[in-house]
Amino acid sequence: MRTGGEMNPIAASRLLRADLRRARETAGLTQMQVAESLEWSLSKVTRIESGDVGISVNDLRALCMHLEIGAAATEVLLQRAQAARRRGWWHDDRAEIPPAMLTLIGLESDADNLSEYVSAFVPGLMQTPAYASALLHTAGLGAAEHQLGRRLAIRLRRQANFHEQREPPDTSVLIEEAVLYRRVGDQQIMADQMKRVAELARRPYVTLRVLPFEVPVYRAESFTVIRSELTGTVVYSEARLSDVLFEEGPIVAHFESQFAALWEAALDAGRTGQLLHRVAGAYAAGGNPRPWLWD
Repeated sequence: MRTGGEMNPIAASRLLRADLRRARETAGLTQMQVAESLEWSLSKVTRIESGDVGISVNDLRALCMHLEIGAAATEVLLQRAQAARRRGWWHDDRAEIPPAMLTLIGLESDADNLSEYVSAFVPGLMQTPAYASALLHTAGLGAAEHQLGRRLAIRLRRQANFHEQREPPDTSVLIEEAVLYRRVGDQQIMADQMKRVAELARRPYVTLRVLPFEVPVYRAESFTVIRSELTGTVVYSEARLSDVLFEEGPIVAHFESQFAALWEAALDAGRTGQLLHRVAGAYAAGGNPRPWLWD
């Protein structure tokens, strides 16, 4: 379990509500029974446990007393409630961030490790400013320029928050080979982007592999598996119409199994590095990189 840094509000909120729900169930009480005993509405209890609303210090103390939670455990919950009330760096721009993505941003920095599979574009955590800007303008769907600017700033802030922390989580990234040849912006943007991917792949916490064309893949959506000893394992999936967060055990296990199989079929780190070097060189020379067929 990673110990560096202060827990962010999203992770703290998830832990708090999970602990409260577990304590209620351990006490053998229903949400309705808790609501009646504390003279709260049922919706208040359900919204606290679902994370739709926060909980005040006084309400938390009353709930802990009713559930017969000990003094030491109550203090831990109070600390988590305090952390959950802090404003994350994304607070002022949260209207621009889909709910599932917001949860991903909140959990990824506190994770123990991540496994990310991307099928269409360079992962957001690896994009250069120029690549990200070109991609946002292409896929902006008529968004105003100031909105695109805010989205770019969010993407770059997310990168900085992730890569510049004292102890980034171990990160395994699996990229479809097609991503390397899908043009976003001009030749120089692509050359710089390939160099950036190669540079990040050399960092000690990042392992990168490319999945070659020869490997049959039946996934269209990219996904990320976020694992944490504290908050558990969840999957963020980029679906066609909206991003989705999965927490159910069998579904999470399916994604983990799929990632493991594709990871084994991908090029190893050495061959991935050679491919990135060749593709970056071709872009920098003004050429048109062609798919590389490995023996």
